Amino acid sequence: MNKSQSSKHHTLLIIGAGASGLMAAVTARDLGIDTAIIESNDRLGKKVLTTGNGRCNITNKSTATGTDEALNLSSKYHSNQAEFPLPVLRQFGVRQTVDFFNTLGLPLIAIENGRMYPMSLQAASVLNIFQIALEDRNVPIYFKTKVLDVIVSEGHPRFSIQCQTENEGEVTYTSDYLFLCTGGLTAPKTGTDGSGYTLAQRLGHTLIDPVPGIVQLKLDSPYLAELSGVKFEGWGHILVNGEVIRSEYGEVLFTNYGASGPPILQLSRKAAYQLGQGKRVILSLDMMPDRTEEEVVDFLDTHWGMFGHRTVANSLIGIVNKKLIPVLLKEAGMDEDQNLLCQDMSWKTRKALCGLMKRWNFIVTDTNGFPNAQTTAGGIDTRDLQEGTLESKLVPGLYFAGEVMDVDGDCGGYNLQWAWSSGHTAATALADRIAGKR
Repeated sequence: MNKSQSSKHHTLLIIGAGASGLMAAVTARDLGIDTAIIESNDRLGKKVLTTGNGRCNITNKSTATGTDEALNLSSKYHSNQAEFPLPVLRQFGVRQTVDFFNTLGLPLIAIENGRMYPMSLQAASVLNIFQIALEDRNVPIYFKTKVLDVIVSEGHPRFSIQCQTENEGEVTYTSDYLFLCTGGLTAPKTGTDGSGYTLAQRLGHTLIDPVPGIVQLKLDSPYLAELSGVKFEGWGHILVNGEVIRSEYGEVLFTNYGASGPPILQLSRKAAYQLGQGKRVILSLDMMPDRTEEEVVDFLDTHWGMFGHRTVANSLIGIVNKKLIPVLLKEAGMDEDQNLLCQDMSWKTRKALCGLMKRWNFIVTDTNGFPNAQTTAGGIDTRDLQEGTLESKLVPGLYFAGEVMDVDGDCGGYNLQWAWSSGHTAATALADRIAGKR
């Protein structure tokens, strides 16, 4: 749906046809606002296609219970201003998101841990439905159009958006209001290349340094090649200065560079920012989450007492993944005596092995980069934005939605929920402003 570029002025122009931009466009048009979208790609929502392993994890219903859904959701979001997302989530939360997609003809289903997907389990369905919705509403999308600069004037029109197009060369669009829905730095091949940050900074906004979020951790260990591919259910803790600053439970996966898996991805934001501050960051793994330290000692001492004639290596078969055993023995100081019998094991070695089961520590050296990340932590400083409307305090008529702001969510549908919530909130706030309600 690449409309003719002859109509160069619109009441509202939205830069970016990702999740937040699509939501904003449909909402704004339904509220009677002349709206168009500028998109650098040749089609809408490229990044949406990659979410939820190609199924599009639209939201998460697990927090949509209780008397205050927004308060339940707030623990899942992170920002330099911790309370900033709340008014937005109160206005348009999980229930409203489900209802919205139902009105577009896209029923949602919950599969695991409250994660909700389109019934088709295809991310492409989400984009197909949005494309139909935009066509029904006659919302133009100017594809293959890269925004070079935004000029703000005191007169009319308020915004001049200077663009480079594939077919027409340089083109200038004008609008009375402008939405920045450009995303962050993740998945640059889909168009989220950080260009929105540059545009916002030129307009006076401050950038909170972006770091990869929901991404794998790189670890310092000589055993990563041996451990690669091993999985276990347990706790991961991020430690700074000996103190736990975040903990997550789930399936941990060792890789040839470090660690991955849901709990690792959730921990990565904390690790990235602490590393950026020059802190020494430790990942501590608990491989026996159902037992206390004392219970682990009792369990293993009893086990070794029963099988004292076996080697220590053989005694651990069936307790931990077999690939872990030689590494654990080395970590416990048994490099030279892998055939040691349980009955001959020293108290020091027993203590070391028991400790590793509950606190196996690794130095975190880095995270994987933005191409591997699911979201961007950091972004445009929310202190420059109006709470509850997402309008710029510096440039009246300029609104923000989605990942471009310094708001990011946990894994599990929360980042897309922020896209839907912020896109809808910005469009509703603009409609109120035009109607003289704000």
